[in-house]
Amino acid sequence: MKPLNERQKSMLILLCLLLFSITLAVGSAQDTLCQFPKPLSRTDAATTNLTADAIFADETFLSDQGNPTGRTNFRNRTLTVDSSFTSHLPLLLLDTGGQEPKRNSYFDSDQGYYVPLDTDPYAYGTISVLDSGDGLNRLSDTPALVSHVKLRLRGNSSGNYDKKQYLLRLTDSEGHRISKNLLHVGTGSEWVLNVSFIDKSLLRNYLAYTAAGQIMPYTPDTRFCEVICKDGDSYYYQGVYLLMESIAVESDRIRLPDFSENSENLPFLLRRDRYNLTGTILKNYASRNELLSGFLDVKWPDKDVLSQQAIERITEQIDAFEQALFAQDYDTFIQYRDMVDLDSFVDYFILNEFFLNYDAGFNSTYLYADYSGKLTMGPVWDFDQAMDNNETVSANLYTTAFHSAPWFAQMLRDPEFTLRIVERYQQLRESILSDASIAAFIDATAAGLLPAAERDWARWGYYYRNGGYLKPEYPGQPDRNTKTWRAEIDKLKTVLSTHGAWLDEHIDSLYQFADADAPQPKGLAPAPKKQIGGSLLALIYLVIFFISITLIQRMEREE
Repeated sequence: MKPLNERQKSMLILLCLLLFSITLAVGSAQDTLCQFPKPLSRTDAATTNLTADAIFADETFLSDQGNPTGRTNFRNRTLTVDSSFTSHLPLLLLDTGGQEPKRNSYFDSDQGYYVPLDTDPYAYGTISVLDSGDGLNRLSDTPALVSHVKLRLRGNSSGNYDKKQYLLRLTDSEGHRISKNLLHVGTGSEWVLNVSFIDKSLLRNYLAYTAAGQIMPYTPDTRFCEVICKDGDSYYYQGVYLLMESIAVESDRIRLPDFSENSENLPFLLRRDRYNLTGTILKNYASRNELLSGFLDVKWPDKDVLSQQAIERITEQIDAFEQALFAQDYDTFIQYRDMVDLDSFVDYFILNEFFLNYDAGFNSTYLYADYSGKLTMGPVWDFDQAMDNNETVSANLYTTAFHSAPWFAQMLRDPEFTLRIVERYQQLRESILSDASIAAFIDATAAGLLPAAERDWARWGYYYRNGGYLKPEYPGQPDRNTKTWRAEIDKLKTVLSTHGAWLDEHIDSLYQFADADAPQPKGLAPAPKKQIGGSLLALIYLVIFFISITLIQRMEREE
């Protein structure tokens, strides 16, 4: 074959540039789709095995003592380890000198809300972080970080559980709060040690937060760890936990501008939940008129910053939104669109509907605003009862539930809002919320967590197997409780794939809630992005290759 002349060389260069441009475009299209991050790494290294010391239920075991869920007569049993304890997960060592953290409130059934206790709920001590980075962590290692800490029990219901959840506040030696970066999650002074006793999969919050973190800003970052309490020379294994950022306005959490009242609109962070006697509760339009359940509590700015005038102005911002939502006149109603970040409401709806989080929207529901005045939903919070894990109510996988949540029920009067939900859902189902993506992430995470999960089941398996947390809804209903970790993992995948399949075919049923006189949606939402797979990319390469060969042969004949 003759050497290529200048014309042929130029043609080949153009073809190469074309191929490079198409590759870039394809890669860019793929990058815009939400995907799970790299899952927890699996280890083949030898770690501590606690099977021989496992705590099993026997004929003396009694579940739900005094009727609160998750409280048993085994709650004071312990599982001791020694300084040779080894894990592939980071270790958090808590030493409070034998002090027991307590709850900071109790439920007053006469009042119908939680009432603060007069006693100091905190235990004071130190926290040592063992995270060597070499894949194995031992109690005998030199800590990567040591800090003074005060901790209390957290959770309205979970404060009763045998396996406790904790709120941690890092302090200096004089008790002043300080911020540190724990386990490379981010810098902060307040942290949550989570993994609910009722979630025997250990994955519900981790799965939901990880998915949400790729979709919505300010979702709490998390990392698995194992917690051990030290008392004198003794070590007590507490199990697998999820170290989580708390919901707070900080540089590494929710980033809002410094608060000032010298603006038309004020920035704030609110939480909808049960009445909080010590909170800054708004007397907003829907609350005053008893239109919605729950109460809005100002979580930021702090009480010592908020003037009465600022509280009233925040209330007015919420009033304007709710007055539009409940307006009978449709033209007045749709003015709500100008008061919210609509995309955040769409994503919040989809995430909580897909993961069957029936509590969201009513409780543990956050929203924030900056000086623009637009209300933004999020971050998401608390999925331990999601994915068919509610004590008394089985998840209905063949319907929607979030359509009844406060504010969202009213927004669905607007078919433009519903259109955004439908199209965004279809986009996410082609990427991070696809059956393949969910199953692959769950399986990979379970494989990476396996040795630690076995230790956690050795510690708490007496309740996981025998606690009977999920109660029958009617006589003769098949037992809703799984008995093994693997069975619970499989249940998670089945629940999500079944509900997802129903939504694929019926999510447009949300249009039934639109106002009868509402105009047809104009297509505000962008068309869902289609994922360009590797097979299509290979086809493009082949086509360009054959075109280039044909052109070269034609040019040679012309010569």
